[in-house]
Amino acid sequence: MLDLSNRLRLIIAAIILIPVLLYWGFTGSPGSYVDESPSDSNKTMDYFVNQAMVTEWTDEGALKNTLNTSRLEHNPTLLQSHLTLPINYRYSDNQPPTRITSETGITMDDNSRTDLAGDVQVNDNPESDTGTIMTTETLSIFPQEDYATSKDRVTITSPDGMQTGIGMHTDFNTRTMTLHSRVEGRYDNKK
Repeated sequence: MLDLSNRLRLIIAAIILIPVLLYWGFTGSPGSYVDESPSDSNKTMDYFVNQAMVTEWTDEGALKNTLNTSRLEHNPTLLQSHLTLPINYRYSDNQPPTRITSETGITMDDNSRTDLAGDVQVNDNPESDTGTIMTTETLSIFPQEDYATSKDRVTITSPDGMQTGIGMHTDFNTRTMTLHSRVEGRYDNKK
């Protein structure tokens, strides 16, 4: 049997340990502390806009570019904005607009580059059935130089046929596309 001194030790130990164990049970043990502060990626976003529309004008006051996106998140550390479902229209003199869509995008604050990813589509005449549509997975646009490039597989579909290739360069001023390699095509003569 236990003598009185051992029983007294057990009672004192229980009195000391029970509050500590209850405290840990309700608040978590010291090793299981969870930091509930914002993550580093959240700390770098200084603002966001849902259903954003950005319009750019030429020096002469003509419409140059519009961007609609379901969400725009600005990152001041990287000097860029992340776009969700962007729809971009590029306007040029006496030409129908060019519509560019994708699932996501990143645009630099200085407007030097925009990188699009996920089901990228470039339509050179979206208002008619005679437009040419280029599709790829990624596209880098350089707005100040009016050109775009892709290193991925590209498909160009027009009323006259279809061409495919790997890699592409397009000049928005001349409205020309150049495929880089593994080019294949089909031409439909409907006359």
